[in-house]
Amino acid sequence: MILNKLNKTKNKIYARKTEIKEINDNKLVKNFLTENHLQGFVGSKIKIGLFYNNELVSIMTFGNRRISMGKKITNMNEYELLRFCNKLNTNVIGGSSKLFKYFLKNYNPSEIMTYADRSHSQGKLYEMLGFKYIGKSQPNYYYIIDGIRKHRFNFRKDLLVKQGFDKNKTEHQIMIDRKIYRIYDSGNLKYLYK
Repeated sequence: MILNKLNKTKNKIYARKTEIKEINDNKLVKNFLTENHLQGFVGSKIKIGLFYNNELVSIMTFGNRRISMGKKITNMNEYELLRFCNKLNTNVIGGSSKLFKYFLKNYNPSEIMTYADRSHSQGKLYEMLGFKYIGKSQPNYYYIIDGIRKHRFNFRKDLLVKQGFDKNKTEHQIMIDRKIYRIYDSGNLKYLYK
């Protein structure tokens, strides 16, 4: 990310030289996102990739829009852009635009929601794609276990109680007892495409 922001990325590929394909191989998607996206893999309904010499070099994934506080999903044609990334040390020039245009043309969404992590992004990519900034979220927290950042979803109280921890304690209290501490990010910028 730093090299890209400094325009010093080692490998540059023009999107027009890539082949666009929908990906059904979840193992390929999981490996690519784990190796190349800061937040790693997330299950996605639609996975679109750019291939250069038969190698996946860029990916954009979408899922059904997740329900947020106070928002009911009334239209099943609402999506969430879940992940976008290029292969490490590779800049696919025009890649995000090519992938997004393909999605718009082939899925005709009524709305697309996405989020930019404020710790690492100012959301310029989404603005370039035509998204409108609609607000920001509160900071989120994670846990650090054996030096690895773990999402809080995997440590919900209901799961901890099933593992035998005290049901009278909060998730936070249980984790502190285990000497596993929260770290916080800077929240997200929220974007909407209509």
